[in-house]
Amino acid sequence: MGAQKETHTMLVYLLYMLVFLAKEEQILSQQTYCGFLIPYFLPTLQDSPLLSLLVQSTSLPWHQLDLSSYQGILGYVGTHYPPSLLLSADSAPQLLLKSLRSAAGLHPCPNEAPHREETLKAGVYVCWCVQSLVTLEQGGSLSLSSLEAQLGSLLESVTGLELRHMAFCSLFSDALALLNGVGVSTGEALAAHVISWLDRKGRGFPILPLLTACSRCLASVRHMTRIMEACITAYFNHAEEESVGWGPVLASLQVPELTVDDFLSESQSGGSFLTLYAFILQRLNSEYTAANERRTLALVNTWTNQVFPSGPGDEAKLFLWWHKALSLYTEQLKPQAGQTEGSGVVMGLLRLQTRLLQLGEERLNSGLLGAIGLGKRSPVSNRFRVVVRSLAAFLSIQVPSETELRLQPTGDLQLSAKAQQMLGVLEAMPSNKQYAELEDSVNKAVQFIRYPGHCLRDGPRLLGLLANLLYPDLRYLHIIR
Repeated sequence: MGAQKETHTMLVYLLYMLVFLAKEEQILSQQTYCGFLIPYFLPTLQDSPLLSLLVQSTSLPWHQLDLSSYQGILGYVGTHYPPSLLLSADSAPQLLLKSLRSAAGLHPCPNEAPHREETLKAGVYVCWCVQSLVTLEQGGSLSLSSLEAQLGSLLESVTGLELRHMAFCSLFSDALALLNGVGVSTGEALAAHVISWLDRKGRGFPILPLLTACSRCLASVRHMTRIMEACITAYFNHAEEESVGWGPVLASLQVPELTVDDFLSESQSGGSFLTLYAFILQRLNSEYTAANERRTLALVNTWTNQVFPSGPGDEAKLFLWWHKALSLYTEQLKPQAGQTEGSGVVMGLLRLQTRLLQLGEERLNSGLLGAIGLGKRSPVSNRFRVVVRSLAAFLSIQVPSETELRLQPTGDLQLSAKAQQMLGVLEAMPSNKQYAELEDSVNKAVQFIRYPGHCLRDGPRLLGLLANLLYPDLRYLHIIR
């Protein structure tokens, strides 16, 4: 025990000495003579003793330093070194930074047990880095590319540790605080950089702690929702298990209570549809009542009418909303529901059907040109149109009018003129060459819709079937398959 204490004391004094001396250019520039170079008999010069000491010291067990000593050392660095130390390419600063990172536990030693204060020390180092970068950015002496590289380096150093969820969350929060201290345009660029970094990371990366960290540290709700969406997407894209579920996401996602409305609004406008689905599930899990289900349905209806997928990358996320909405509608129609609930269900389903038809159009119907059928081509894929037109056709049969719902299977189907028209449009899709490759999926959807043994309660099953046929690789859809 005494030897360990002596070793620790020596390490503290040595790191203090290195930090104290490494800023002295005169000492660093001193060189020593070493023998003679035969056959010319000229003395040779070696690097300065201080530089040699800095090189040798990088292999010392700096991770043994305690938190209090490390805070004191880094405090001295913060007051006696310029923020540009972090960016210096010179040997001495680089070697000193390496030792400081090692002391923070950010260069893990494979054969050494981590220090019990490792997370706290790492947090001190990350916060110092962030403060230095903010100072440099505000002073206009740091390019965006350098700032992005530094943020990426910080995130990478955190992911190299072996920590529990909340420890990772704390360090990610410290690193993401950089986005709060820089200018607006720089913050936008850094948020985009984090999102692209997430997409590149792949498997074996602690994504969910980063998801939790977003709501804890980011001041911008816009940044928060976009990075959260990227976290959830990366979680499903890179999960090692094929049957990855939503449970861990719900446990990790934290919606800021003071800015819920802003959070939901930004999620809609920014296309954070998976984030909104997680919010729906959390809300339903928090209160198992018909009233809560109705409030949630109202939210989903509002969102469905207000959003439009930006392209194939976003479109399938809406199936999660609609699957949950159809399930909730059938819950509302159970015997305990009154006449008011039944009427509300009919109107809600008719509104959903109308919106599905709009989403399935070949061209956007907004604006003056859209009103006369000359709008821009819709950004959604052909398979998405198959899904929404199939679901709309199904609803046209199960909700034939404002006063009718088809809640039980029957011997045959009585199709209204509107339902016949919508089914005809769906069945004719494969005759168009752009939908020819989807003929099998269309035929299976039509077969499901025309089967008289299916009623309104089978709507979620239809969505699951279409997800299997047309989007088999999207793991976030496993919950509805």
